[in-house]
Amino acid sequence: MKQTTLSLFLIFILALPVFSQENNIYSIGLNAISIMQLPRIANQDPLKYLTTNFNGGMFKVNDRQISYRVSGSFINNKSVQFQSDCTNCELDNGQVTDYRVKLGFEKSLNYSHIQPYLAFDLGYRYNRFNGIQNYISLQRTISDISQLETVKNGVTLAPSLGIRITPVELISVFAEGSLEFYYSNLHSRIIKQDPSFLVTETSEHKKEFLFTPITIGIQIHLGNKY
Repeated sequence: MKQTTLSLFLIFILALPVFSQENNIYSIGLNAISIMQLPRIANQDPLKYLTTNFNGGMFKVNDRQISYRVSGSFINNKSVQFQSDCTNCELDNGQVTDYRVKLGFEKSLNYSHIQPYLAFDLGYRYNRFNGIQNYISLQRTISDISQLETVKNGVTLAPSLGIRITPVELISVFAEGSLEFYYSNLHSRIIKQDPSFLVTETSEHKKEFLFTPITIGIQIHLGNKY
């Protein structure tokens, strides 16, 4: 039964008139759901995945060969918590703010209802964490508590691979994954929560690879060329 339903659905899609966003001048997109890796917070390992909803969008200018796009995403004061039974390590809990603005292009591999595409974006990313850092001793107890603030800002390079389905002329649904190279300047500030009230500030450059397994969203196409 399931195979019959799937076959009928595919036949229905392929039988529709061929539409493509290439017939329109502009496209506006909204990210419905995204699973992404945040930049590393202090010495936390492994990198944390975060699921977000309606946290970004895209504007595209469509061409017959290449579409040029401006995209962005944001996370504002999202609570993050790390749970671990580690010893002799640091655990961070607090709130993270993260936003990205990117400029790039994408190339569709065909002009049918189901369009695989390649994309590449260059942009700017800002990331800030503010919270508490607990040091877990060998006895698995909290031996030290500090207030931690880290700020990263820098350049991102992100190749992407996606697929777009256009069942009707003005609307597409897309799914996209990307691997981002993030080169940033990190400034961290640690305040010991003990009688010494010691403040430590450091600055350094960081290089990271951040994986976004999937972003799913919808695009609306405007401005018919014909």
